[in-house]
Amino acid sequence: MQEKVKVFNENRNAHLKPMPTYARLLDIQSEMGELAKEYLKATKYGTEDFNLTKDFELEFGDVLYSLLSLSNDLNFSAENSLDLVLKKYQERLTKNNNMGSSN
Repeated sequence: MQEKVKVFNENRNAHLKPMPTYARLLDIQSEMGELAKEYLKATKYGTEDFNLTKDFELEFGDVLYSLLSLSNDLNFSAENSLDLVLKKYQERLTKNNNMGSSN
């Protein structure tokens, strides 16, 4: 997925230069807000069970695209980051029987 985003961005005039990191982080925050809004809409503000909607799926894609673009901009592997966090969670599960931090 990360390579697909890299190729997409490299072939677009709007992405010839990496977005400044602070702007990318703000974009991710904005996209997360839009994802949360779609969840609220899909559940009628928590009064109904969640059913996947096309709008929720699109907003999730926006978040994922923005995160993968950030990892490309900063030149690190998103997959490696995921592997590291899964290892961290597994260690917490083994030690504390939950994934939350103990701090």
